[in-house]
Amino acid sequence: MGQVLIPEPLAAQAAASGVRSELAAAGRLANGSEFPRLLLDVLRVDELSRGIHVQAGQPRGSGMSVALTVRGRLFRGESGDPSLDTGDLRRSVQVSGDSDPRADSAAYDVALRSAGERAGRAVARIILGIPEPNDEAQ
Repeated sequence: MGQVLIPEPLAAQAAASGVRSELAAAGRLANGSEFPRLLLDVLRVDELSRGIHVQAGQPRGSGMSVALTVRGRLFRGESGDPSLDTGDLRRSVQVSGDSDPRADSAAYDVALRSAGERAGRAVARIILGIPEPNDEAQ
């Protein structure tokens, strides 16, 4: 794992899991002490409101988008510079709103985990040479 610049460990764990899953499926997952080595930087979590509606005379959120931005750097040896840098990759998941804050919190965690997994898989695909869009529209 490279830099983790966010306070949510769930997102970092999910992104790392996505990378490992994709590399394992391609038969390219190896011991972490060997080269080539992939460092995954977890850079940012974004939350974007998808709308507001009125319920029982009170404003309520009708949904949100949860997005995670990551970057992968591939090192082939001891030299200080990466041989490949994926650039920033952002993956998002849409969440519908609920009137119960506990349900919203659980949905947020599921969405963050899903966005992390998708972002990690995207990094691995680029490292493997599989075409992958570098960003998603907000």
